[in-house]
Amino acid sequence: MARPLRVEFEDAIYHVCTRGNARQRTFLDNRDRSRFVELLAESARRFDVSIFCFVLMGNHVHLVAQTHRANLGRWMHWLTVAYTVFFNRRHRSSGHLFQGRYKSFLVQEGDYLLALSRYVHLNPVRGTSLGRGTPSERRKRLRTFRWSSYPGYAGLRAPHPFVEEQMVLGELGGARKGERVRYRKFVEEGLVREVENPFEAVRWQAVLGNERFVQKLRDRLKGLHKYRREIPSLRRIGEAVGTEEVLHKVAKRFKVESGRLLQKGERGLQARNVAMWMIWESGSKSLREIGELFGGLDYAAVAQRIRRTRLAHDPQTKGKLLKEMLNVKA
Repeated sequence: MARPLRVEFEDAIYHVCTRGNARQRTFLDNRDRSRFVELLAESARRFDVSIFCFVLMGNHVHLVAQTHRANLGRWMHWLTVAYTVFFNRRHRSSGHLFQGRYKSFLVQEGDYLLALSRYVHLNPVRGTSLGRGTPSERRKRLRTFRWSSYPGYAGLRAPHPFVEEQMVLGELGGARKGERVRYRKFVEEGLVREVENPFEAVRWQAVLGNERFVQKLRDRLKGLHKYRREIPSLRRIGEAVGTEEVLHKVAKRFKVESGRLLQKGERGLQARNVAMWMIWESGSKSLREIGELFGGLDYAAVAQRIRRTRLAHDPQTKGKLLKEMLNVKA
């Protein structure tokens, strides 16, 4: 499996999610959570990182941050190790607390950052168990959830001094006086209706942004030959294959007309599922866009088909497909 993309440059903005090793709980009580927040604040000072959002869940952490020194790896290493040392000493345990590799992707500022902040802040009231109850009940839980930057943003309690809110709040426009009320309405709109999931628009599992942002990233990566050889995601960004080209290659390989791949009546066609998989791997479209292209499939259905198709191919066959369709190695 390809390693997660790690592109580091000055002033890059990231969403980062780090999970407990083997799904274990990373916080057993409020003292643990409080210490993590303290270390997060200290890490921001040590490594010159702007923290925009944070949410501490039972076995994972969501962070949205900007690294001013191109030091994502060093920052996250210090933060997770410092907390692990505290946790193990306090609870008389040993070994790794977090999974070996955290997940991260680059984020474009503006609307993309704003939408991401809402989605991250809604984590405490999302899911089968956490999402139960009426909108009013969920709103109460969201507003009283202590281990998040949301109450500060929403003007419900004093903001954490280390959280830099203005880049996010400023995206809603209007006078500074009412910005927290506007943000609260913006986020809590997600309690009464389905709002767009920004994770659906992430490309190559690595980038959330528009075409101009992606092109700027490609320009940054042109000289990184060493890393492009080591990390397939970098090659997919630098040498993106278009949707039409992928469809043509899949149709040719499976000896079917390319038009059949997009037809609703062809749901059982193996080539159709491979086409979805390859388009997703190419990064030319998000899950939602792939669903629309293939006849209005829900993004979750697209994700499920891609997952099943990947698992149905052994590593050798998968490697051949990626090389043939996208000119990259698995």
